[in-house]
Amino acid sequence: MKIKKSLFFLLFIICLGSCSAPYHLEFTEFYEGWKNTEPAEFNFKGDLTSKNMSLILRHNNDYDYANIFLITELSSTHSLTQTDTLEFLLSNPTGQWLGDKKLTLIEHKLPYKQSVILVKDSLYSLKVRTSMRLNDHVKPIANLEGIIGLGLLIEEEINEKK
Repeated sequence: MKIKKSLFFLLFIICLGSCSAPYHLEFTEFYEGWKNTEPAEFNFKGDLTSKNMSLILRHNNDYDYANIFLITELSSTHSLTQTDTLEFLLSNPTGQWLGDKKLTLIEHKLPYKQSVILVKDSLYSLKVRTSMRLNDHVKPIANLEGIIGLGLLIEEEINEKK
């Protein structure tokens, strides 16, 4: 009986070790809101399969805005830096959050890049910072209260055949 348990445990460990996750997920947490001088930075390696990249934004009800503006800078050892300014809608016109609500946490999966092929073994860096301003103001908002974290999710693109 002891041999069967040991064999089962060994097979389980081998199977677990050989299974690889089809994605990369990394988070940056903010403890007192997201300061506009505090970029979130993610580092990852590329391979030659097609990927979908998303940003995962987490906030609580202290976040006062219906949207968020983000500036992203994607760079690698083999290419120039790509800079994008992105706007994401976070609530509907009635003020109801569009993301998944879990108790006091709201999580949004925000599409960033679709069907992108990353150069194999190339090191990539993605920097994300906020770019929120009040209407009729030039100066950016110094700290976005209620933002808890920002993550980068990289998933293998799944080609659905019809």
